[in-house]
Amino acid sequence: MDAHANPGNVVLVVDLGSSRMRCVSVALGDMAASEVASARYPVANGRSGALARGFNAALLKTRLLSVLAKAAQDVGPRNVASIAITAQRGATCFFDSDLQTLHAGPNADVRAVFEGAAFDEAFEPLVYGATGHMPSMMLVPAKLGWWRAHEPRTAQRIASVAGLDAWAALQLTETLAETPHGQAEAGLLDVSSGEPARDLLSQLAVPLDLLPPTIPLGDAVGRLSRGASEATGLPLDVTVHLAGPDAQAAGAGCGAVSPGDAGICAGWSAPVQITTASPRFDAKARTWVTLSAVAGRWVVEANPGDTGRTVDTMRRLLGARLSYRRFDALATAALADDSIVTAFLGPRALDMSNLGMTMGGLLMPAPVTQEGLPPGLVARAAYENVAFALRESLVLARAVAGANPASVALTGGMSQSAVFPALLANVLGEPVRVHGNGTAIGAAILASTPADERERRCAAMAASGAYVEPTSRTLDYAESYERWLRLRDRLDAMSGEL
Repeated sequence: MDAHANPGNVVLVVDLGSSRMRCVSVALGDMAASEVASARYPVANGRSGALARGFNAALLKTRLLSVLAKAAQDVGPRNVASIAITAQRGATCFFDSDLQTLHAGPNADVRAVFEGAAFDEAFEPLVYGATGHMPSMMLVPAKLGWWRAHEPRTAQRIASVAGLDAWAALQLTETLAETPHGQAEAGLLDVSSGEPARDLLSQLAVPLDLLPPTIPLGDAVGRLSRGASEATGLPLDVTVHLAGPDAQAAGAGCGAVSPGDAGICAGWSAPVQITTASPRFDAKARTWVTLSAVAGRWVVEANPGDTGRTVDTMRRLLGARLSYRRFDALATAALADDSIVTAFLGPRALDMSNLGMTMGGLLMPAPVTQEGLPPGLVARAAYENVAFALRESLVLARAVAGANPASVALTGGMSQSAVFPALLANVLGEPVRVHGNGTAIGAAILASTPADERERRCAAMAASGAYVEPTSRTLDYAESYERWLRLRDRLDAMSGEL
């Protein structure tokens, strides 16, 4: 590990999340974190159909360098010890033999839905048993199959495949490398052995030579190239580290690394991860198995789907210019209202082996003209929908992990809400430990801490969280949660009407 080659005192964390690219400055001493720059993603749909998404790779590189340049000006170039990169899972980048980007797709790129369905029908036990992930449409083998079927000339040029964090590191160092954690999220790794899933990849016609060299999580890919140094104003001796998938980085930053610990990174989505001492597979393949940020540990993940994205949709529905602060204030005021408005907007504990559409919406006393529908009730119901989905996901993940209830850590954008952490504590009926900037802090820890000290360093972060205790409203929410489950079962039965 070479994080201190440059005697700086700050790690710049590039967080390539689902909604935007941001750069966070993390002080190596007290791990204080502050966002210093951000940029929107340049997404181009192209001609590949409604399900396809792709980045404009040239413009994405320009924005990456611009974000780092602004961050360098903010903190002072000589104060930067290293750069750590963490990224959304499911993003896939293909390169030619000269390491030029052929395609860079975000996690919303689901063009391989039909190829993935065919793989699952033929190989589901092998796919899940090796990778711990379903459905295949989200994984590299199916995406590669799409390119072979629909863009064969481009497919013939594909020489390497890696995640978005590896892509960013390549732009900064001119070296391509991947972590086992990135390969696990891409469906290329046998999560039990930590080696490439050779038997599976052979069955799915994925050559092993498409996998770039692997480095341990947190290690340096290399130093800034001359071009990247000139574009950002950062010294040539700044090292660039792969901090891997954002959910695992968040778990590290929250200190959720001991067996039984629960970590929730509530951003655009909100994966619920339980740390385990061995890989724990679900007999029904509803949950994921993946690698923990700490060596020798694994994670069981249950996913509630779009959470922050759902809340954001409802915020904009209530008013195009409605701020998050105002949305929070509306929801907070509505907590004292005993009107029953229940939301079914999508978030729920997903069955990853059988994703699909169902009926949804808002249920309320009718006619609506009798009781009215104040916007605060809609805001409250959206937050409650997310909290109910997180409770359902936590119950599922704990059952698969065989874990007794332990601490629940919350980070991500929704953790900064003025109302949501307390609401979640009441819905769960247990304390919630809130951590700001958990993903960035975790990435900085991974890039600056030797592997044999990582567990202790991550676990120490638990003490930095702010506990939110449940209140007497827990009993009311226990009843509301059970009603939400019953009503949703009835809506599911209507799904044939879609």
